[in-house]
Amino acid sequence: MARLVHSYRLAVLARKEALELLRDRRSLALMAISAFLFPLLGLLVTGLKTQQAALVAIVVCDRGAPAESLARSLYDVFAGSPGFRAAIVNSSNCRPPRGAVAAIALPPGFSANATAIDKPVVIMVYQVVGNPAASDALSLAYSVVSKFSERLALQRVEKLASLAGRRIDVAHVLHPVEVVSETVTATGQRAPPQLEERASVARFLAFSVFFLLNPAAMAVSDSITRERARGTGEVLAVTPITGVELVLGKTLGSITAALLAGGLDALAAVAYAEAVSATVGPDMILFHALQVVLAIIVTASFTVLLTLLVPGQRAAILATSLVTSTALMVFFSVLFVDLNTLPEWIRILLYTIPYTHTAEAIEDYALGYTGAALAHTLVISVLAAVSVAAAAKLYKPERLVKRE
Repeated sequence: MARLVHSYRLAVLARKEALELLRDRRSLALMAISAFLFPLLGLLVTGLKTQQAALVAIVVCDRGAPAESLARSLYDVFAGSPGFRAAIVNSSNCRPPRGAVAAIALPPGFSANATAIDKPVVIMVYQVVGNPAASDALSLAYSVVSKFSERLALQRVEKLASLAGRRIDVAHVLHPVEVVSETVTATGQRAPPQLEERASVARFLAFSVFFLLNPAAMAVSDSITRERARGTGEVLAVTPITGVELVLGKTLGSITAALLAGGLDALAAVAYAEAVSATVGPDMILFHALQVVLAIIVTASFTVLLTLLVPGQRAAILATSLVTSTALMVFFSVLFVDLNTLPEWIRILLYTIPYTHTAEAIEDYALGYTGAALAHTLVISVLAAVSVAAAAKLYKPERLVKRE
């Protein structure tokens, strides 16, 4: 009978929290926007790059076939690359023109040195400091110049071989070392071509989890601070509700947010995969949505714990920011760092944070390590239970009462 009473009180409190969340249209709108924020950010950056019209100048200060050939190759590459426009400028001072983010200058004597056997061929490269388009432009320019340099080397070696009266394979002279690369798994097995793509998308999706945690954490924190501000906390304080019931009720109420966020996240993941033409199956999307749900439950329980410990609304907001900032640091680190190569004490420290397991679970599942992914999922669930138990242990009725 007692267990039935406890279950009833828990169900009533969880339903109350879920209804309050569903009635909060601003939080729901924020959660919907957050689900699509990171995919939209990636698409926005890509789209803006294609819409820019950064000028790249090819300054020709020499007359000759080699100079004209390289200038035309550079022009064709930049003219055909989204986000760039090219201009060939015939000049005598070889300085970059105003308005260009980057300039490639072919100085006097370029063609004469290019047709010689032992003369250096100099190319002047200019870029505007701090301009991201300039860095992209130089990457394109270097690829064109590299091919041009290889052609000159072939011509020189062929000429030297002709003078020496020898027939040789010029490619083997210029490239005596041949590198054969292959992508493999952590166990050394050959990786299918789409696996690297899945891993890249998985890292992106793991980082996108953060954008869903913040509105969920704010909703749970606001739930407790609202109880204090409205005076309903005093009513809860005098009821026979236990700490476990309160914490579980608040946390289970957040499952509404978790399920909603998981559904929105699945839609955002599908939209992103379609936009970038990535091969992401429905199993990957559903597993990612599950990790979102678990991460939000963990965040909710930690938020309840911290919000119960601090007295005011501003302190509660700061405590919530502490939780979401920790999540941001972890997801950002996992995005660029291989945890397996870190010192053991750092790995142990990171693995005490639930969000590390969230990111690792998503990436492991994408790479086909289902056992490891499920193990990380189990750890997240255990840490969630521990945080709920800790919050229930620290619960005192007076913590729900407004303090002057």
